[in-house]
Amino acid sequence: MRKRTVRINPADRLESITEELPFIDEHSIEVDADPETVWQALTESFGDAGGGLFAAYARVIGADPVTSSGDLNQVGSTRVGFRVAESESPVRLELTGKHRFSNYSLTWTIDEAPNGNSRLAATTRARFPGIHGRAYKAVVIDSSAHARITRRMLEAVGRRATRP
Repeated sequence: MRKRTVRINPADRLESITEELPFIDEHSIEVDADPETVWQALTESFGDAGGGLFAAYARVIGADPVTSSGDLNQVGSTRVGFRVAESESPVRLELTGKHRFSNYSLTWTIDEAPNGNSRLAATTRARFPGIHGRAYKAVVIDSSAHARITRRMLEAVGRRATRP
């Protein structure tokens, strides 16, 4: 009997993982810029912050991926702790990742507001398996640390998009 190998497109698997994850939160801001400008600010700045300290933390918790590669406009590209699962310029950037305590996704969406501005939103979904996952969730999510970090990321993208 011959074995049959089925190859799954990694992007398809990442998308199905995201759909299975429980909703955690969503944060948004209005940016005084058109969606294309906000998209450029997002894809150029996401993953810049934190530097070596964040990379060291990612290694300690066993984040996958642990390196950055490629352009965030391309599925499969990475930033420390995240892999691009979907990229639809200038509307949606879905990032997924995992580490010892969680499987997660961070989905960025950009909608044009009636006044010509843009609404930039960040939606988090995650699962925290086991006792260590629950403890990690208490420290990161329940403490509001995640919400503060997400709002800072939104504000940083907004500032970059509105630079002269």
